Amino acid sequence: MSAIAFHLTPLQNSPPKTGSSPPRGEALPSLAGSQGLRDRFYAWRGKSGRRYVCSVFRSGEEGFIADVTGGAIIGVSRTEAVTRPVCVIAASQSLATQALRAMGRELGVVEWHVHFGGEIDDVVGDLSGSLLH
Repeated sequence: MSAIAFHLTPLQNSPPKTGSSPPRGEALPSLAGSQGLRDRFYAWRGKSGRRYVCSVFRSGEEGFIADVTGGAIIGVSRTEAVTRPVCVIAASQSLATQALRAMGRELGVVEWHVHFGGEIDDVVGDLSGSLLH
């Protein structure tokens, strides 16, 4: 079953949530000193608290991303230093490059974060519950 979940977030920055919950997204601290790798990986937390490490692809690499058949795809926009997820998509064989590119343009996606593997529907549901609400 393919699942697509997306939500448009407001353009203004929302105030950070307070409390003990971990941040929803973060660069990987272990790669902070690596110029070549630190911008190629990012981690997001699902509603369950599970951490999903993703490979980062730039807008324009939709042809590769459309070929992914086992994972979750997160469309990300950036405003200054704010990284904002705008959609979560289950990777599937029916994902067309042109449709992905059009969706990216409409939502202002500048990066695609791909988490490979796992139970796709469970991963998409967990990430959507955290990132899009």
